[in-house]
Amino acid sequence: MSLIHYFPRYSQKENMVTNNTMLLFKRLSNNSSEKFNRYLNSILENSGINLDMTIKFGQQEKGNGSVPDAYIQQETFKILIETKLYGQQNVSQIKKHFSEFKDEKNQIFLWINKESIKEDYRRQIVNELNKINALRINSISFASVTFKEICENFNETLNDYDFEMKDMIQDYEAFCSESGLIDNIETKFRFVPTGVTFQQNIKYNVYYDPSSNRYQNHNYIGLYTNKAVRGIGKIICIVDIEYDNKKDEIRVVSTQLGVLSDEQKGVLRQVIKEAYGEFGYDLASNHRFFFVDKFYETEFIKISKNGMMGKRYFDVSTIAGFNVKMNTAEIANLLKGKEWK
Repeated sequence: MSLIHYFPRYSQKENMVTNNTMLLFKRLSNNSSEKFNRYLNSILENSGINLDMTIKFGQQEKGNGSVPDAYIQQETFKILIETKLYGQQNVSQIKKHFSEFKDEKNQIFLWINKESIKEDYRRQIVNELNKINALRINSISFASVTFKEICENFNETLNDYDFEMKDMIQDYEAFCSESGLIDNIETKFRFVPTGVTFQQNIKYNVYYDPSSNRYQNHNYIGLYTNKAVRGIGKIICIVDIEYDNKKDEIRVVSTQLGVLSDEQKGVLRQVIKEAYGEFGYDLASNHRFFFVDKFYETEFIKISKNGMMGKRYFDVSTIAGFNVKMNTAEIANLLKGKEWK
């Protein structure tokens, strides 16, 4: 069954990427102006920029001259955005964009790219801005952000119960991954809520989900239960299967990773029978199975309010002390006792 995407996949050209990114921003703004305010400031804060987009309501205090009874006020700003997919550097092109600013109080030029901006290129842009700003009343500020940071900050802005927005950012992140704008597959986890299946997942080193769910490419699975990720494993095989109960046969419908061994087919038979008998889950068809090398015990604690609603993608390279040479057991030990929101 084909999925309906929030964000079109017709092209990987810059105009398509820009359109989808602006659509993401607009939908968050329509959903909650307060969340959009926090989100926009989160992607600008590394550049030392802060905007106040809230609408203020108040009563005027009497002073000299005529004073209205009340006021509604909002800070004026304009953000011009330049989207580059492959780190192209063109200062002369950027300079032409600066003329689009008029008399806005806050003027920001935002550069979005796959990779973080190189320091020498950032300095070139800032130097050009300094020349222009010397002749202007309102200065133009410069900020840069990666597509990966756009996704990370968006996720941090949302609450656990923002189901539609979470679904949307997952689709946008999938779009970015498919377009080669985010390249962190080797360090990407998918945290999944387990509940009653936790012990079964640990015992058989396998996790399952409906085949129709959206999946981003990821290297690890983290089993979440009781306010923490308590088991992690590196994925070694991903298959969609059908099980014939009468013949006790496993048929592979599609393979996303690895090759399903006879031993793993035996595991699937046992898992399918247990899931139906103990939990009432029918896994005989339309399900995807993720085998891991081994689920290693850990305790990566969720400190934000409420439990985890649905799956969550996480980049382990953001954890201090991580290096790419670590094996799964070492990563499990690194995460033990650490916290996330």
